Amino acid sequence: MDKSNLSAILTIIALGLNFVALCVVAYQTYLNRRSLNLAKQSIDEDRRTRQIELLPRAHFIFEVQYHLKKWLEDIEKTITELQDAFDSKNLDLLIKISEKALKSPEGLVDKFSYEKGPRWLSEIWLASAQYYYDFNIPLRDLWSDKRQEPFWDLAPDLIERGREHSYHISNLLGYIDQTVPESYAAAPASISDSKFLSD
Repeated sequence: MDKSNLSAILTIIALGLNFVALCVVAYQTYLNRRSLNLAKQSIDEDRRTRQIELLPRAHFIFEVQYHLKKWLEDIEKTITELQDAFDSKNLDLLIKISEKALKSPEGLVDKFSYEKGPRWLSEIWLASAQYYYDFNIPLRDLWSDKRQEPFWDLAPDLIERGREHSYHISNLLGYIDQTVPESYAAAPASISDSKFLSD
């Protein structure tokens, strides 16, 4: 057998092995995709089960969502105002921002809802309140009534803190956004639930 025939045979064998390897990879890819689809179906089924179990207590979820969204809006608005005040050195706007700082964290989380709501939800609410308060409380230091002077150097740090805390609250909100089916959450509420029940 001459060298050209041997080279041709080896080439054919190599091509055959490559084809077999390609088939194996394709089959593995198919199995991986099938496995991922089965895992996704299992996760979706678990989520639907949890959603149905939570329906009787959905009002707690709506309340927490409301507060988290409200805090996010306030942080974003304050960041915009603070950036404008800093860029233009608008003292009146800086004082206005300083005056709306919270005096204490009391009341950010309703005690009854915190104690009666699902534990995981209560902890998300409390963690978000901590982020909101941690951003809000230093706003009062932007202006000193005693010295009658602004603290401009604090503004960039608070803007950065606001963006960071806004991200974390958004992240926490993401955990609860899908816990109640959209169709249930959007159900008309113009008539009291009791009106639908027979005597």
